[in-house]
Amino acid sequence: MADLEEIGDRSLGDLPGNLFMSIRDHLDTNEQNSGWRLFVAALSDDYDQENFDALERESSPTTALLNLLKARGMTIRMFVHYAMKYADASQDYSLLNLFNIFIPVEITQQPLEEMHVLEGERVTLTVKARGIPPPRFQWYKGIDKLEGATSGIFCFLAESDSDSGDYCCLVYNNNDPALLRLTRPVTIRVLPAPELEIKEHPRSCAITVGGNALFKCEVWGDYDVQYQWFLDNNMLHDEPNVVQGSNTSELRLYNVTHAQWVGCYSCRVSREPSQDAVMSKGAVLQIINLPGQETKYTATDKVALLIGNYDYRSANPLAAPKYDVQTLSNIFQSLGFKVVSLLNLTKAEMIASVHEFGKLVGVGVYCVFYFCGHGFEVASQCYLVPTDAPVLYNYKPCVSADSIFKSLLQQEPQICCMILDICRKSQNEQTKPVTSERVVVEKGNAIWCYGTSYGLAAYERKQYGILVSHLKNILSQRCDIETVFKNLREAISKDPLVNHESRYKQIPEIRTNLLEVHRSFADPIVYRGHTEAFNVRQLLWDNAHRKPDPIELVFPFSDFTVTVKLDFQQEFSNVLKIYTLVLDPGPTQSCTAFVSAIPVDVAEKAKILTISESKNSRFSKNYVVINNIQRLKSPMKISVTVMCKGPTEEKTLTIALGLPLVAQLQLWKERPDLDSKRRAEEVDESQEVQNFTADFQDLNCR
Repeated sequence: MADLEEIGDRSLGDLPGNLFMSIRDHLDTNEQNSGWRLFVAALSDDYDQENFDALERESSPTTALLNLLKARGMTIRMFVHYAMKYADASQDYSLLNLFNIFIPVEITQQPLEEMHVLEGERVTLTVKARGIPPPRFQWYKGIDKLEGATSGIFCFLAESDSDSGDYCCLVYNNNDPALLRLTRPVTIRVLPAPELEIKEHPRSCAITVGGNALFKCEVWGDYDVQYQWFLDNNMLHDEPNVVQGSNTSELRLYNVTHAQWVGCYSCRVSREPSQDAVMSKGAVLQIINLPGQETKYTATDKVALLIGNYDYRSANPLAAPKYDVQTLSNIFQSLGFKVVSLLNLTKAEMIASVHEFGKLVGVGVYCVFYFCGHGFEVASQCYLVPTDAPVLYNYKPCVSADSIFKSLLQQEPQICCMILDICRKSQNEQTKPVTSERVVVEKGNAIWCYGTSYGLAAYERKQYGILVSHLKNILSQRCDIETVFKNLREAISKDPLVNHESRYKQIPEIRTNLLEVHRSFADPIVYRGHTEAFNVRQLLWDNAHRKPDPIELVFPFSDFTVTVKLDFQQEFSNVLKIYTLVLDPGPTQSCTAFVSAIPVDVAEKAKILTISESKNSRFSKNYVVINNIQRLKSPMKISVTVMCKGPTEEKTLTIALGLPLVAQLQLWKERPDLDSKRRAEEVDESQEVQNFTADFQDLNCR
C-alpha cells in the first residue's frame, strides 16, 4: 500500500512500480466489473472519449491508459479522484485500498420505516452504504444481535407475532465508536394471516378422446402453500405420461382415452406453518364421443335455480349450504346449464326468485330446482324455511315445495327435477295446512330427489351436506338422470356417518315418472326451431348476471397521485366481491385502498379483508364481500378510501355501480303467491311449534 498524503501531488508517471503493476493487473483482468472500460467511463465528464478508442487494441489497455493520462498531466491525487467515481459505479473499492485511503461509512439508502406483514410472509430489509474500506453490517432486533445477519440485505420468514419488533442495522468500517453508523429503526408488525383465498378456481372442460386437460388453482398472496388434487374424493398421484402436477398449482392430464378420468376435479390448498386449508370449487372433465356414450336426446335449453339458506334470523345457522350451492353451481354450469345461485332469501325473495326463474323455463327445457337449508314435512307436503321465519313457525311463513314445482311445470319443461336437501320431520299435526290436490304430472317429465325420507333428518358435515358430498362425485358422470339418483342412494347408504351403526339415519328418497328414462343432464342443447325463445332466455340470464367493469381511480393528493384499480367477481347470483388494488402508490412508503362505505341495504355482514400482494408489504390488496345484492332498492354507490403513510394523508372517492347481478330483478318486491289454489286457514299462534333442529357433535341437522 501507498500513503496518498506522501505521493498524492506527484505525476501519475511517478507511481511506485509495485503500485503501478497492482493497478494494471486489477483493471486489465477485472472483467466482472468491466475493468479499465468502467474506469474510462468515470473520465467521461472531463475527457474526450475518442482518445480512448484505440486502447482496445493494446496488449495492456491499462498501461496505455495510464501513459495517456500521465501525458495529460494527471497527478496521483487526481487519479484517486476518478478511482472513487469508478468505485461508486462498480461497487469495487479494492483499487482505493491500494492507496491506504480511509473514508468513513455513509448510509446511502435507509430501510423502510414501518412494515406490516402477514404470518408466513418473507420479510426483506435493505440498507446501502459506502466507505473505504468497504462497509460491514450487523442487524439487530431491539438490542439483540441477530447471528448471521451480516449483509446489507437481511431476509427472514415472519412466522408469528414474536417476529414483530424494531429492527436496525449497524454499519461500520472502523472500530472507532464515533464512526459507527446506525440505521433508523424499522418497525415490523406481523399480523395474523387471513383465511386462504383462492384467486383462480379450476375450470370445467370438455375434450375429445385422446386429448389433454389442464386445471389451475391459484391463491392470493405470497404464502408458501401446498397443493393436492383430487378426482371426485380420491387423491391423485403423478403417473408417467398421464398425470402431472398432482401436488402443484397446475394439474395436467395427457392422452385421456378412458372414462375413469371423467369426473369432478378439485384442489386442496394448505398453508405452512399454520396448516390452514381450503378446498377449491370442483371442475368437471367430460370426454366427448366416448364409446357407448352416444345420445339421441337433446334439450332446447338447460336452466337451474339453486338456493341455499344458512343465515337464519331465528333458527340454528347452518355451515354447508354456501359450499353446496357453490359446488353444484359449478358442476351444472359445466353441463351447459344457465345457473341462478342465490343465498339467504326471505320468503318474499324466494317467491320472487321462482317467478323470475320461471321466465327461463319453457318447452323442451331441462329445469332443475335445488334447495338446501331448514325444512320440514307436514300433511305430505314439504316446506322450505326462509331466513326471515320467526322463532316459532309452522307452514305459514314458509314456502311450499309443491307450489314451486307446480309453478315450474306450468312452463311445460321437458324435464323438471326437484332436489330438496332438507329435514322431513313432521310438525305438530294440529297445525297442518288445508292441502290442495297433489300436483298431477301427466307428461311423464318429473323427478324428485329428497335428501332424506319422511320422518328423518338431513345432515351436514363441516363443509358439505351429506347429499352434496356424494352427489358432486356422481352428477358430473355422463349417465341417465334416474341412474344419477340411484347411484346417489347407493353412495349414501354406504356412508358410515349416517347409516350402518350410526345413530343418525339419512335415507334419500327418489320419485320419478320420467317416460324417456335415458335422458341425461349432459344431453346437448339444440335450439333449432326455438331460437327466439333461447335468445330471450340468454338475454334475461345475462342481464341478471352483469357485473361492473374494472375501474381505475386516480386519487389526487397535494403533490402526488395514487392510482387504484377496482375489480369485481361474482361469487353467487346475489353475492358480489369487490377487490381494491393499489396500482401506483406514488412516493408513499405504504399505501392501502379499501371500500369504506356501501349502501345500507346490503351493508349487513360486509367485512373488509386483506390479501397481501407485495413481499415488502408497501401496499396490499383488499376485498369486501357484498351479500344480499337482491335487496338493493336503488343504484349502488360505494366509497373507496386511500390511506397513505410517508406522507400521511387520506382521501375518499364515491362511485356509482348501478344495479349489479340480480339487483335489477327487484326480488324485494312482492309477487303473487305461488299456490293460488291454497286456501287460507286461521291458526292460533299458541299451536305453533318450534323448529325441528338439533346440534350434534359431528353432524348438523337441517
